[in-house]
Amino acid sequence: MNNGYKNLSKDEVYLISRVEFEKQKLITTQFVQKLFPDKNKASRVLVFLTQKGRLIRIEKGKYILVPMKAPNQQWMPNEFVVADLWMGDTPYYIGYFTMYNYWGFTEQIPRTIFILNTAKSCKKEICGIRYEAVKIDPGKYYGVEKIKVEDQEVCISDKERTLVDFAYNPLGSMRNFESALPDALNNIDLEKFIRYLIKFPVVSVRKRAGYLLEKSGCQDKLLDPLRKSIGEKRVLVLLDPYNRSRQGKINKEWKIIVNR
Repeated sequence: MNNGYKNLSKDEVYLISRVEFEKQKLITTQFVQKLFPDKNKASRVLVFLTQKGRLIRIEKGKYILVPMKAPNQQWMPNEFVVADLWMGDTPYYIGYFTMYNYWGFTEQIPRTIFILNTAKSCKKEICGIRYEAVKIDPGKYYGVEKIKVEDQEVCISDKERTLVDFAYNPLGSMRNFESALPDALNNIDLEKFIRYLIKFPVVSVRKRAGYLLEKSGCQDKLLDPLRKSIGEKRVLVLLDPYNRSRQGKINKEWKIIVNR
């Protein structure tokens, strides 16, 4: 018997062989129960393979197989693939800090894989990597592109959508977004970014981004639609929402308190 199968039962070897033969990325309880109609046996095989380090549990009823060729089970699944398998059919995209770094908007290395989705909010750790599912309104689900990772399609926010998220969630200070903006503007489709901002259902984000775009030298003809999207109400918002001070110059055009 192949050394990789040492200490595995006949049923455990059968499950692994079927998964590898069928090239299953995700192992579900339903799949295992088709192989072993006895539910107790199916459950035991899953538990024992997990204990032996041959399966990685993503959540209840969802597992990833550790390849038999992995030496001493020393193998880590790709984080983006894990995110995709975890979400299943739920609309999602990998975003926030994960993508800020991916697209080069920040050099900060994310410690968590953020998965924005329309179904659930929760945190978990898989193989020592932290994952955070962030539930979003369906109205915020746009600007998503698919990339191939290990022959698996995964969903990420495109550059422009990522920059909108950066304006919304700027790593603890609006200065982080502001300092990233000049370089980012050289690497994005500016008209698309402004369209995405107009579509974003949080008017304060549009105001802050509009003010900073104007400050960065963005042309009025591009900013006019964004300017109109903030409406006529004279509701002032803080440029930096993380700074509670309301002291600062007022920009009437973008209805911003420049609080710094």
